Amino acid sequence: MEIIEDSGVAKAIKSEYYASHISPLSSPPLNLRPSELRRTTHRPQVVAIKFPPPWVLDSIYFFVQMVGSASLTPVHSVIQKSHPRLSSSILQKKLSKPISWSSGNQILRQGPEAEMVAGRYSPPWFSVAPMMECTDNHYRTLARLISKHAWLYTEMLAAETIVYQKDNLDRFLAFSPDQHPIVLQIGGNNLDNIAKAIELANPYGYDEINLNCGCPSPKVAGHGCFGVRLMLDPKFVGEAMSVIASKTDAPVSVKCRIGVDDHDSYNELCDFIYKVSSLSPTKHFVIHSRKALLNGISPAENRTIPPLKYEYFYALMRDFPDLRFTINGGINTVDEANAALRLGAHGVMMGRAAYQNPWRTLGHVDTAIYGAPSSGITRRQVLEQYQVYGDSVLGRYGNKPNIRDVVKPLLHLFYTDPGNGPWKRKADAAFQHCKTIKSFFEETLVAIPDYVLDAPVAEPPSGREDLFANTLSLMPPPYEDREQKEAEELCYHAQVATIGMTAKMLETEHPWKGGFYVCCRCCLRVTMAKPEPGSPEAKKIYSPVCDHANCQDLSQPE
Repeated sequence: MEIIEDSGVAKAIKSEYYASHISPLSSPPLNLRPSELRRTTHRPQVVAIKFPPPWVLDSIYFFVQMVGSASLTPVHSVIQKSHPRLSSSILQKKLSKPISWSSGNQILRQGPEAEMVAGRYSPPWFSVAPMMECTDNHYRTLARLISKHAWLYTEMLAAETIVYQKDNLDRFLAFSPDQHPIVLQIGGNNLDNIAKAIELANPYGYDEINLNCGCPSPKVAGHGCFGVRLMLDPKFVGEAMSVIASKTDAPVSVKCRIGVDDHDSYNELCDFIYKVSSLSPTKHFVIHSRKALLNGISPAENRTIPPLKYEYFYALMRDFPDLRFTINGGINTVDEANAALRLGAHGVMMGRAAYQNPWRTLGHVDTAIYGAPSSGITRRQVLEQYQVYGDSVLGRYGNKPNIRDVVKPLLHLFYTDPGNGPWKRKADAAFQHCKTIKSFFEETLVAIPDYVLDAPVAEPPSGREDLFANTLSLMPPPYEDREQKEAEELCYHAQVATIGMTAKMLETEHPWKGGFYVCCRCCLRVTMAKPEPGSPEAKKIYSPVCDHANCQDLSQPE
């Protein structure tokens, strides 16, 4: 693929065109309920990105270089007719900062500046899940050497860890600029500590902040009372996300499951999504399509025992078209990731498969998902670059990281390949005496044949064809907000004087005077005597249906 090296205007035009056409989402009013959103917006779909013909871009470039004038010309007319959003920028000379682009599929070149599109980087169509004791700096460095576009997540960091280690933050939060785009995932149940943690993390420049509401580990969801247990308190999650958003300029997101124990109905999941998105600026949810069981089973069992319910994920996309959803759970190949995207998912998150077979998984992300040309990189080249990184970080924090820490993510690099077994045995022996990554490689890589080290990534493993079979036909009925439905059933008008006498309310405590109207639902909060609020007798007395216009602000807390 030939790289376009022309400078300035043509590149900026391509960048602005990409930015104006990248998002498949509409922007409906944020105060509408899900049922109203369904009537006012279309269902989001994965949208192919198309650029204007090369001759149009070349003509613009030639025109601006040779003439340098903003007067309307035939070239401007073409752009004004076909791409009106571009034409205004050309005429007003409001062009973006030049960046490097490639031809063909028009995928950005590697580098923090070169990857800026709508937002800062390539869209999060594919991301690597946060995994405790796995997605550390060492693994993320390896992952970025293999894939230039995948979004990377940190391990979950407890807010308390960040706060109490504020004099040692680099050990937990520092990362190489090459790791962008990168998401910081935090966990916690204390709003003050969450706020302090975000403030301490801000200088490191993470591209997104994610709150963990999905970890079922007994240490986290049990003793720690956060992780997936937070799904049982959506109000707190909404408050936490508001706190996070107020402390950072980065986008915010939530990673959760589809339910917890017996709280696993689709409506309960929707209640969680609706309340969190209503109480905070959260517009992105990563959905692990299994529920969590908090009955003492291990995290590994929680990844296999609860059944996958992809129909819940796609029903969320149907019922909340103003939000973005990334699917997670049970997706093990790039083919399966593409199948999820074709069904409409905004993004796909892959966990163990990307860790346990990084070469054949991440090696195809850029080409198969982002449409980039093959880099042709080999594992020998990856290891040469990783050696430079590894030797530079050994012992940076006292005796950490050591050889074993740095080499750990490499142990799956030759998964199923010839020489993998002997290489691991040599590695176990080398851990005892090698002092540098270079000496470790010299001693162990003799077990791997040259043709394996020098081969580009092989064809990806095929995915399960039936993974999403019948998913759309199995989707549950559309979500109806339960509280709103109950309110519509219980709300009936009554004059203040009548209700005041019936409930024996004190005027000093309840200033409902002057002909205001309240309703039976609000009377539930003031211990009304007779008839029982919400009963058929009450509905006959207090009618017609109330819209809460006057009583909502006067209701007492439960």
